[in-house]
Amino acid sequence: MKKITVFMLTGLWVFFSAYTCCAEKAYVTNTSKITLRGGPSTRDKIITMLTQDTPVDILKTESGWCHVRVKDSDSRDYEGWVVSSFLTSDVPWKFQVQGLKKENARLKQRAENIEKEWSASSGQKELMSEQLTKAVSELNTIKTKYESLKAASGSILELQESHEKTLNALQEAQTTLETVQKENMVLKSSQRNRWFLSGAVVLLVGLIFGLIMGRQQRKRRSSYY
Repeated sequence: MKKITVFMLTGLWVFFSAYTCCAEKAYVTNTSKITLRGGPSTRDKIITMLTQDTPVDILKTESGWCHVRVKDSDSRDYEGWVVSSFLTSDVPWKFQVQGLKKENARLKQRAENIEKEWSASSGQKELMSEQLTKAVSELNTIKTKYESLKAASGSILELQESHEKTLNALQEAQTTLETVQKENMVLKSSQRNRWFLSGAVVLLVGLIFGLIMGRQQRKRRSSYY
């Protein structure tokens, strides 16, 4: 019994899914309002009135009538029957214009975003180009050194050992460079001190010489009197 129930429910679900998926889009073409009725005849009850260009989903067609589903302004779904000749599959101009306006606005916004992105990146274009050129050059240099080292190496272990030696030599060179820079700064400082002391000595000697010469001149003058 349970299997039969499950089978029936599955069948109903497939039926209604197919029924919904097969719905065809159409639009009301009559310039005046048309009736949405409860059945495929003019004797059936009027559910509501549909205006021109109202979109509907055609669920089924029968003897000049279409069973349709339509949404009103309150987003409520109605189902009923309308005369087939009052419907068309051609999209009304106002919907086409609305779609074109939306697409135009989307493309315009996209163009503005692209222009902004280009303006933001154009200032860095030259710098990025230089950096890219430099990076490519360095990559080619490294690749050449690697290929040369690989060709000269007899095995992977020798290659690794050479690489480690190169790194150690680079570290030692950096350490030596830092030491030399510090010694150079000390040497410059000591040279400035020596120049300062030399100037001070010259000035002091000049003062002493001036004092001695002054005394001698005063003694000479006193001997005349």
